[in-house]
Amino acid sequence: MYFPSKKDIWLSLLYWGVILFIVLIYIFGGEPVGMQLITYKSVLGYVLSASTIGLLLWIWFRTGYKLVDGIIKVQYGPFRRTITIKEIKKLNKNMSPFMAPALSVDRLEILHNNYKIIHVSPKNEEEFIRLLVKENPKIQISHKIYSENLQQ
Repeated sequence: MYFPSKKDIWLSLLYWGVILFIVLIYIFGGEPVGMQLITYKSVLGYVLSASTIGLLLWIWFRTGYKLVDGIIKVQYGPFRRTITIKEIKKLNKNMSPFMAPALSVDRLEILHNNYKIIHVSPKNEEEFIRLLVKENPKIQISHKIYSENLQQ
């Protein structure tokens, strides 16, 4: 089952703001005074701008988590990671603005293997947790996210 990432408004503003800024530079921009290593109207400037916009769009539209055959496939744009559900030790609620394969600060912290942590933000968090616990009943669930629905 596929779970897309939650998307916060402030991260939406950040991602789309950067994209809009780059586009507006090409529409209204002029070269600043001085010597530039890379100008925005050079071939390298076009390539870097297009690559940046492409990467941001790829991350925005392709961040999600797929539960298949006892593993979680985490996709964050071009970046991928797999986690075996049987190796998950604990789930915890986390509000972190730091870099993670998530487009929301309302995150689920997954402790797996020996002290490895990944932060995810599935849109349907309750169903995501329920499926993880169904696959691995030994997962410890933090009191912050524990609910009656998980005991089923």
